[in-house]
Amino acid sequence: MPAQINPDQFLDPRWRISNLYHIIDKKGRAVPFRPWEEQLEFLTDIHSRNLILKCRQRGFTTLMCIVQLDACLFTPNTRAAVIAHKLDDAKVIFRDKVRFPYENLDEGLKTALPVTQDSADTLTLANGSSFRVSTSARSGTLNWLHVSEYGKICAQFPEKAGEIRTGSLPAAENGVLTTQ
Repeated sequence: MPAQINPDQFLDPRWRISNLYHIIDKKGRAVPFRPWEEQLEFLTDIHSRNLILKCRQRGFTTLMCIVQLDACLFTPNTRAAVIAHKLDDAKVIFRDKVRFPYENLDEGLKTALPVTQDSADTLTLANGSSFRVSTSARSGTLNWLHVSEYGKICAQFPEKAGEIRTGSLPAAENGVLTTQ
């Protein structure tokens, strides 16, 4: 975390996303998360329904996990989810892109924003927020939903794509939805 922090910066989600979190980079190193130009452009234009058309490995699942984790941490009673095409892949996303950034927060922040449940697929916070990963998110109401590799899901698992379309997307009807 930067040495000189203005407490008002914590009110700005874009500042938090660019300054509070660490990720594992492509070389396997723990590094501060710094959004790329196209990620910042996306954050500027984000709305309630977002389709990300892009080449692979541009960091949008990482970005959306950090955006959703940030929302859960700083907005009580937030519900967030990520859907992946396979449960094992969902758990890897959770481990590397949700739990790792949380575990590597400043200790003071973790004390102020504690976890009450931490499993292989769910992080629940003391403020009533929760973040989960799965292959579907039918039950409940979501404020944030990111569907990773939706094109691949549609091509390889058409029944699962139908479940996402009829169950998961309506769960995020009044929230922010991103698919890539």
